Formats: sequence, structure tokens, C-alpha cells
Amino acid sequence: MTRRGGRVLAAGVLVAAVGALIVPTHLRWRAHVVLLYLTGQIPDIGLKPLLRYMMPGSDQYLKPLIETHNPYAVIHNARTTPADIEVGAQVFRRDCASCHAPDGSGGAGGPALTHGAFRHGASDWAVYRVVRFGVPNTLMRPHPLPERELWQLVAFLRAINSPDSSEAVGRGPGRSENVNVPYDELAATREPAGDWLTYSGSYWSSRHSVLSQINRDNVGGLALRWIHEFHEPPIEVSPIVRKGIMYVTEPPGRVMALDATTGHEIWAYEHTVSHEAVGGEFGAAANRGVAILNDKIFFGTVDAHLIAVSAATGALQWETTVADDPKHYAISAAPLAYHDLVVTGVATPDAIPGGRGFIVAYDANSGKERWRFATIPAPGEPGNETWVGNSWREGGGPTWLTGSYDPELDLLIWGVGNPKPVFDRAARKGDNLYTNSAVALRGSTGALVWYFQFTPADDHDWDANQIPVLADRQTPQGTEKRVLWANRNGFYYVLDRASGMYLTGAPFVRQTWTDGLDPDGRPRPLSDSSRTREGFVLYPGSVGATNWWSPSFDPALNLLLVPVLEQGMVYFTSGSSPPALMSGRPFYTAVRALDAFTGKQIWEYRRPPRQVNNVTGGVLSTNGGVVFGGDQGTFFALDSRTGRPLWSVETGDTIRAAPETFLAEGEQFVAIAAGRNLLTFALPKARRAGGGGGS
Repeated sequence: MTRRGGRVLAAGVLVAAVGALIVPTHLRWRAHVVLLYLTGQIPDIGLKPLLRYMMPGSDQYLKPLIETHNPYAVIHNARTTPADIEVGAQVFRRDCASCHAPDGSGGAGGPALTHGAFRHGASDWAVYRVVRFGVPNTLMRPHPLPERELWQLVAFLRAINSPDSSEAVGRGPGRSENVNVPYDELAATREPAGDWLTYSGSYWSSRHSVLSQINRDNVGGLALRWIHEFHEPPIEVSPIVRKGIMYVTEPPGRVMALDATTGHEIWAYEHTVSHEAVGGEFGAAANRGVAILNDKIFFGTVDAHLIAVSAATGALQWETTVADDPKHYAISAAPLAYHDLVVTGVATPDAIPGGRGFIVAYDANSGKERWRFATIPAPGEPGNETWVGNSWREGGGPTWLTGSYDPELDLLIWGVGNPKPVFDRAARKGDNLYTNSAVALRGSTGALVWYFQFTPADDHDWDANQIPVLADRQTPQGTEKRVLWANRNGFYYVLDRASGMYLTGAPFVRQTWTDGLDPDGRPRPLSDSSRTREGFVLYPGSVGATNWWSPSFDPALNLLLVPVLEQGMVYFTSGSSPPALMSGRPFYTAVRALDAFTGKQIWEYRRPPRQVNNVTGGVLSTNGGVVFGGDQGTFFALDSRTGRPLWSVETGDTIRAAPETFLAEGEQFVAIAAGRNLLTFALPKARRAGGGGGS
């Protein structure tokens, strides 16, 4: 470098450094990237494209360059729809076929581009650069195509280079290759029908399907149709299904598209997980599914990355780091996508101090952060006064289960977990907002609209990581918008959805920890005289009356169907002593049907008592009059009117997830994850005529 060049570089570094200090926060990272570029730490990209890709409105998000310094790992192709691939095919036939053959199989002037590794790098940016700049000393000349056209060509090259290009580009006879789920369709779906498009079936999280091909009269004929085996248990996924294509996740960082009629893999994408990741909410890797919006699939990883891939091909669209400390943060929940946003929460291990929970939204097209809500307020923020001293720094308030969304109110409702240390409230005196709460945020901005705290100053591990069910009730006075919440603390709550006002609360299991709820829904504390160092029994135990196990709301019957656990534990006054099981005393799980707006128990399906494995699975209800559920290894069906058992099958492994149902090629299927397997059931084709309609 010349002396003058060195002075110019030094001046540029100085300008970038000063800019990084004085520019607003949303521009500061851009100045940091420029500084890294000017000091030679970001290779293989020119200044002009670097600046172009950092401009507002760009399809790229380059902030991760600060961490990686690697454009190959950060720059991704955003032009991967079937329409883009088709344009790319036209460009290929026009400019590339003479050397590589029209189908990419290779010729005298160029190598084959199908079914093999790219010689100069497999990333999107590597393929882009080879096309744009060519390969020196070879017949591969530069192709200075328009930016959009070049990326569309890259998408086509990716499609024909997949392990099975026929599956990567098409979906077989009679199957559309265009996978697209617009927001308007998601917002209009109150109860799912042929497709299952969110973790809980719809934004309202009723987990109730209008399908009735399988019904109380013929459910006894259900038979296993296919099994897909994963690598490591437990699998807790609730798949997304769109027009016969099923999207599933496998921890710690893998997403797949399967043929929903056979279970055969169509494509897979795998994220390389940081070796520093320690696991999710229980210190173990878990992943419960994906979100879909327009042409993209979104999923989180155990090292707290949020990733978007093409729903058609699995090609990476963007990736962002949600939290930069994988020892304290993970993502186990399925994201929730609406409008042009994708939202996720985070898990933070109970046993490790630190890690404040949050809910965060990203631009669904670019991966740029749009807003973030912290569940434990910092000093100067409303709610911090509910933490004594610096106890807020200990963390907690994880958000590791998917929330619900009201499109009419633009209201996102999400559950928040417990504070840290988990069993020692003396170390964090106060109510500890917003832990153990439902928070309602403005969906577009993340602003707090209301909150309701179920268990202030919790020292029982009764988080509020449950599914908020949004339900409407028609009355002579008009439509009542409600939130239905079976909480881990043993009480069933009905809240006003617009204001968060407490309306009703009633115990739905045995509870001995409070004298009841006051008119505002706050628990009345018991006298501390019963709390002894030697131990005292409380119901429910630390696993809770229910947990993350999904409930279901049947609007025709006005029933909320809840998986429950009837178990007490021995608690201690010392916060360092976690609760203990009562040796020799059995417990049981059940499905309870509650009047949705009063909490009164209507019926119960009780499982046999046991002394081990105090977890169960979620439930699903349908217009066929059937409630599906799982407990231990048993997958069962009940009559939704009475709880009478109709059918069951042994899956051979533990069920933790919730079932779902969908249509594929005109047949209704029911799917459930058990252990390391995803099992899908359907009626024998000859018996389908005995049931009701398909929707």
C-alpha cells in the first residue's frame, strides 16, 4: 500500500470509529461493519455491494458480519420463490446452456451442475460470485447480470443441484410447487380445516379442527399410516401442513419438509449449532415447530438463532442471532408470524443465574429486528420497582412457548415464565414483574398494552408458559372477547382480551397454597406458620396443575379441554432446597373438560395412577366429536361430549407433544410425536364412507 493509500485508510477508519460513537443505535452497527471492511476484516465483497446491502429496504441483513466477518455465512438469496426459480431457468437457458447443457448436466464447455458439490463454495454468496465474476483461467467468464436476475439464476442453480432436483423444484404429479400462505388467509382462519398453519392451528390457538371425516362413529377404525423416525428423542413438534407438505423440526437445529401422505423427506436444512449451547428451558434441547408466512418457513435453534428458509426448496433466506449468549438463551418455541413480522420468545435455563427473558419481532422478509420487549424491566422502566435492589439481574421471565394473536385488535398475547432463583423469593422481594404473567403487546410495535400476573413473587416454579386461548362469546349485549388460561398454579382464569381485566378464576385441580383469589384475581397468601424447614406439602407440585401441554377449545360445546396433573410435593423454607416428591404416593394425569367461561368441570377422563413420569401430552378437538390426547405411550380418542374412551393405541414411547389433524389428497390424517418418532394415522380407505364430511 502506498503512503497516500495508508493515510486514506487511516482517515476512513477514524471516520468510521467516530461515526460508531455518535450515530443513532440503528445506524451504529452499519458503521461498525464499514470499519471492519476498511480495516480488511471483511473479505470477498466490494464496498459498493456492502453499502447497497445495508441500505434500508434491502433484502439482506448484514449485522451478523460484526460477529462472523464472513459474507459467505451472512449474505443469502432472497429470490427463491417458484416464480424466481422459473425466471432463473430462463436466464440459464439463455446464457449458460451452451456450456452446461440445457438441463445443467454438463458439456464440452462446462461441468455438470446437478447432483454434486459446487467446486468454488456451496453458500449463496459463493455461487453468486462465481457467476458474477467468473473463474480465472477457465472458460467460466463473468456474467454482469442485473442484480435481481443474477439471484434468480442462483436460485435455479440451487434447485437443480439438490440431492433430488425433481423433489427440490416440483412436488410430483398433481402437487403444486408454489408454497404460499398469505397473511390474510392466516388472519381469516379461526379453526383450522384442511391445512394446519400455526403451532396451535390458528392465531386464536383453539387447537380445534372443523374436520369431521374422522368422527366418534368411526374413530375406532384408525390405523397407522406412516412413521418418520428422527435421530434423537424427545420430539415435541407440532408440524405445519400446507397442501400435503408437512414442515417439522428436530433439535438442535434441523428443519424438514415431508410428504404428508407418506412421511418421505422432500428437503432438509440444518443449522450448525454453537458448541457453547447448553439447552433450552430444562437444560435439554427441544424444538416445537415452525411458522409459515408467504413463501418462507421460520424456526429457532438451541443456540438462539432465528432462521428463514424457502418453503419450496429449503434454501436459506436469512439468519439472525436473537441472543448472543447461547449459555443463557435458546429458542424452543415455534415462532408466530403475522403481517410482515415473525415473533419468537426465548428459553433460559433455571439453573444458571442471569438471562432476562424477552419477546422479539423481526422483519419476515429481511430478518431485521423491528421491536423487542423485555420481560424483566431494567431500572427506570415501569415494573422494575417490583424487584428489590439488583435482584432483577438474576434473570428469568423466559418466553419459551408460542403465544396467540388477535388480528382485529393487533394484540399479541404471550406467557412469561418464573423468576430466578426459582425457589427463593427472599432473594428478590416484590412481585417480580412481568414473571408468571400474561403480557399483551401491540403486535406491530411491541408496546405493552396490558398484563396480568397469575402468581406474584413465585417460589413454586409455576411459570405462565401455557397457551393463551382466544375465544369469543356472543351475548345480547354483543361479542365478548376473552382469554382463557389454565395456569400451572392450579387456577383457571378468564380475562377480558382488550383490557386484561380479571373476570373469573376457579381451581381446576386440588390446590392448597392459597385461600383463593381476591376480586382482582390476586392470590390470597396463606399464613407462613405452616411453612417449616422440615418440609410442608402443597398442591400442585412444581410440575404444576398443567404445564406447556396444549389445551383445546371446542366452541360448539363451549368446553376448554385441559391436560392436568394431580400431584402434590414437599416444599421447604430454604430457597436452595427444591421441592421433593412424596415417596410412595401415586399421582395421576387426566383430561378435564371445563365450562370455558366459568371453569366448572363438566367431565373428566382419568388415567391410571402411577409414581413415575409426571408429564403428559396436549389435546386436540374436532367437529367430528372427538378429543385426541396422549399420555405416557398411549395415544387415545375420547367422545368430546362425555369423555368416554373411543380408541387408543400404544406408540412405544413417551408422548409430550400435542396431536393435530389435516387433509392430504382428500384424506383426514391425525399426527402425534412420541419419543423419536412422528406417527400419522388415518382411516382405512374402505371405511371413510362411514364418516361425516371432509370439512
